[in-house]
Amino acid sequence: MKLAVFIIFLVMLASVAAHAQVEKQIASIRAEVAAINKAATIYDKKTRNIDGISTEGAEATYYQSGKGLKKIVVQVYGETFRATDEFYYSGEELIFAFQKLSKYNGSIGTRSAPKIARIEETRLYRSGDKTIRILSGKKALKPGEIEFTEKEYELIEFADQLKAELDK
Repeated sequence: MKLAVFIIFLVMLASVAAHAQVEKQIASIRAEVAAINKAATIYDKKTRNIDGISTEGAEATYYQSGKGLKKIVVQVYGETFRATDEFYYSGEELIFAFQKLSKYNGSIGTRSAPKIARIEETRLYRSGDKTIRILSGKKALKPGEIEFTEKEYELIEFADQLKAELDK
């Protein structure tokens, strides 16, 4: 009985330590993102129209320093939505992604102009080339679950696609 209690205690202790480590990594990522945003005015800035993302258009702005890519901001326009995505880099590594998706109550081009019916926000945190947290709204997605994996893949692939456009 004492052994079982001791094992449960060790598992709980390891879980608390792992959670504390993730929180420390997220605080570090947030500080780096804040520093990038603060210095954004001194970075070299390039804006490009990006084909193939949406039939209504997409425009990406790249922020670079002599040390490489720091940030990508892309506006994506759709018939039934508008999205803003921001991707932050440390070296060549994606460390944070923020997506704000505004969905309309109708389509562009109808008689009355559509209004925003719903806003969805997603945040992805990465450290050491590994996703450590995804927030969908205020809900933390659980690693290993399909929703986590799909959102991770979607955001990383989009970031890679935009990064490739910079080199063209």
